[in-house]
Amino acid sequence: MKKVTGIGGVFFKSKNVPALKEWYRDHLGFRTTEWGASIIWGDIDPHNKSICRTEWSPFKEDSDYYAPSTEPFMINYRVHDLRQLMDSFKSEGVQVVGELQEYDYGKFAHILDPEKRKIELWEPVDEGFGDAPPLWNERVTGLGGVFFVSKNPEATKEWYSKHLGVLDTFRWRDLANPSVEGQTVWAPLEKDSMFFQNSNKPYMFNYRVKDLVALLGKLKAEGVKTSDDFEQMPHGKFAWVWDPEGTKSALWEP
Repeated sequence: MKKVTGIGGVFFKSKNVPALKEWYRDHLGFRTTEWGASIIWGDIDPHNKSICRTEWSPFKEDSDYYAPSTEPFMINYRVHDLRQLMDSFKSEGVQVVGELQEYDYGKFAHILDPEKRKIELWEPVDEGFGDAPPLWNERVTGLGGVFFVSKNPEATKEWYSKHLGVLDTFRWRDLANPSVEGQTVWAPLEKDSMFFQNSNKPYMFNYRVKDLVALLGKLKAEGVKTSDDFEQMPHGKFAWVWDPEGTKSALWEP
């Protein structure tokens, strides 16, 4: 049985949701709405023409949507058959939070991982949102990675692999270039990992960009806090940027 098929959403708490959405819109080119933003992509199977979504959304600090977790973020995972998956959790001893709910845009349920992070599971009906929004192609073009602090990364990876079928990479099809395969990296990491240096949050998102060198120059001219320069690595160029609330993000030109 297919379990997790992709990242359905990244949610995090914000001191000032409207101002933060404006910052991401103005400096990183996010196509924001009252809810956040929708990143769209294609199923890796070229025969499946569905347009898939990953939702990006800041929540108010006093939101109880992540309860009983005390973490300031939550990740939503797209799944294939939520009812069957929930039945399997009962026999596996996975802690379920609340009841399965169904809306026009899909079925939702919540569980806790071993470190008490709340996880949202979504069997999507992408068409339930209405027409797909335009592709992002100005600055950020997609979600490149999701990283979070774990007390025991190896045990956490083992749990996600066993119960949700999550490995370290989600593959997808680039809608702008259907022959191109994209990937979103997923990883729990130690607190002292370089990914979280100079950050005040236990998570970091990686955003794909087209021309990192040019973008870095524009961001500096706009007064955005960035790393001094980019780093060239085997799988692309990387730089770092901080939003007004101190959240560190990676910018990746793959």
